[in-house]
Amino acid sequence: MGTSHSNVAFLFSLDELEHAVVKLMRGLLFCMMRQAPKVEQFKTTQALNDCLHAKYNTATGDTVVGDSEWGHLQIDATSIFLLALAQMTASGMLIVYTTDEVDFIQNLVFYIERAYRTPDYGIWERGNKINHGEPELNSSSIGMAVAALQAINGINLFGSRGGPSSVSTFRNASEQWQWRSPL
Repeated sequence: MGTSHSNVAFLFSLDELEHAVVKLMRGLLFCMMRQAPKVEQFKTTQALNDCLHAKYNTATGDTVVGDSEWGHLQIDATSIFLLALAQMTASGMLIVYTTDEVDFIQNLVFYIERAYRTPDYGIWERGNKINHGEPELNSSSIGMAVAALQAINGINLFGSRGGPSSVSTFRNASEQWQWRSPL
């Protein structure tokens, strides 16, 4: 049986899509890696002005809004990046190329594991329910952080062709990330 022309076109489209997704994920990784000092600082302070920015210039990778001009602390956004990275890597896609990238991703794991119980601006980017710009605990952020931490636990970021470099969170992630009231 031969392959029809439409099947070849479909497979080519899937290959193009995969390459576009890898380019997107690497672009986001590049933007976040440029803020590595903020990730380090936030792990200590958990101050709103020390968190990763959530908006980037798509041409340059630069941040587009100042530290205090917008609600950047969105644990769900960083978490969904890690979740997608883990799922894509597990499916065989190669997104991470260097040990520096592995080290930074490990740092993102530490970033969200310290912050997932921290009030943030969440998926709605609004702060508290009255919308005064004050962060609050958001179930979307907590749930996304838990999912990301469980998904990336033990993933070898170099994929099946990789060596011993992997992201490891805790030995027993399911016990560690259970909801505990911050009160």
